[in-house]
Amino acid sequence: MKKRTFLVFLCLCLILTLLPLAAAAEPAVAEELEISISGTGYDSFQFLSDGNIDTYRTASGSAVITVTSQSPMGALYLLFDLEYGKYTVEDNEAGTTFTAGEQGILHEYVELAQPTCSVTLRFETGKVRLSEVRAFTPGEAPDTVQKWNAPLDGGADLLLFSTHGDDDQLFFAGLLPLYAGEKNCRVQVVYMTDHRNLTKARTHEMINGLWAVGVRNYPVFGTFSDFRIDSLEGTYQEYASQGVTKEELLGFVVQQLRRFKPLVAVGHDINGEYGHGMHMVYTDCLMKALDITADAEQYPESAEQYGTWDVPKTYLHLYGENEITLDYDQPLEAFDGLTAFQVTQKYGYPCHKSQQYTWFTRWINGKNNEITKASQIETYNPREFGLYRTTVGEDTGKNDFLENVTTYAEQERLEQERLEQERLEQERLEQERLEQERLEQERLEQEKQEQQTQTTQPAAPNPAQPKKTPPYWALIILLVLLAVVVSILRENRRRKRRRRRRQKNLQK
Repeated sequence: MKKRTFLVFLCLCLILTLLPLAAAAEPAVAEELEISISGTGYDSFQFLSDGNIDTYRTASGSAVITVTSQSPMGALYLLFDLEYGKYTVEDNEAGTTFTAGEQGILHEYVELAQPTCSVTLRFETGKVRLSEVRAFTPGEAPDTVQKWNAPLDGGADLLLFSTHGDDDQLFFAGLLPLYAGEKNCRVQVVYMTDHRNLTKARTHEMINGLWAVGVRNYPVFGTFSDFRIDSLEGTYQEYASQGVTKEELLGFVVQQLRRFKPLVAVGHDINGEYGHGMHMVYTDCLMKALDITADAEQYPESAEQYGTWDVPKTYLHLYGENEITLDYDQPLEAFDGLTAFQVTQKYGYPCHKSQQYTWFTRWINGKNNEITKASQIETYNPREFGLYRTTVGEDTGKNDFLENVTTYAEQERLEQERLEQERLEQERLEQERLEQERLEQERLEQEKQEQQTQTTQPAAPNPAQPKKTPPYWALIILLVLLAVVVSILRENRRRKRRRRRRQKNLQK
């Protein structure tokens, strides 16, 4: 019993020890704070913290808003009802400032440079129209907020031209969860209208819908009026009556293609799906723009600003040539096993609260909510597209927008690989050069040492120059002289002996 108690105690100690490590491994998620708001520019600031995005006010002039909290704030979340632009964020405790709002994002998550209990926002140009201001502790942005990335200037894998705020969730249902959420492609959405000639609410619905299906780069809102005329020319004429020319409509599409340089552009059915004239106009402009974007002399302003571009692939919904069928009915890992169609059906389209009463709701869900797959939709099926134009060859797989193209992320990876290979090759060549220099230096040093050794030793006879032999006549003369000398010496010896004998004889 004691042994079991000890083991339980030991396990508890181990768990308590590991808990702080597990907490440290994952960054804390920011929590919303209670705040107080004061300032100038509004007669009241209560509307900024009432939790209702539909209540907004426009400042009478420049506005100054001070946000305070008992606990340090790490971020602010501002919900604008109308795009504003740049404003100043001032840390009242540290005395530092920075500029926010460069992208004109309606739902903007502003991370502060350091935690602080008091922040002042200064809107000094124009009239700011705000709906909500919220504050959060330091940490990772929670799921309840949207932290948008800037639009994909110069690098969209896929550019979707959606006419209205809900078309991306209806006739392109499944496209965004699959390519933006699951495949993590760089997807940019450009709406033709922001609906503000009819309502102020739909831009929020559009942003919320995009975020729900995995899009993280802020969309572009065209400012063309929303209305319905069921013909191409009738719609062009209505825009003309509003002072909007065909050239302006076409120029807008040309600008977006040049700005985002998509690998794949996607547009509506030529016949406007259910016959909507604005769908027809948007696709008509897209088809015409494809022959213009590479020509810098046409619409030179956007060519100068963004450069030219020739779109590799363009698909149109329900186009009858080079047809492909996308699979939106396979479970996606990025959405916990929901299919791309189900993500749009359950999370994307419901964000468009103002449209739930329309026939679109029955179209996407079924009369009795019997539709659970994109393949069950009988009219204007969102899976069916045709390759309208290509510079990279026709599709063979017939099930993927990105066939025959290399995404920008993959291009960047390959470029990094190439640069790394170049760097390694340069390092190898440099090492070879240094090694050659070392060997050459060793050779020169060895030669120098050999030369020094030769100068300190007597020169050895040169075998290439044999000794000179004296001529034969000189040898003969030497022999004769030697013989004469020998003869003289002998004669002298004989004379000495005779003299000695004579002397001896005389003595006797």
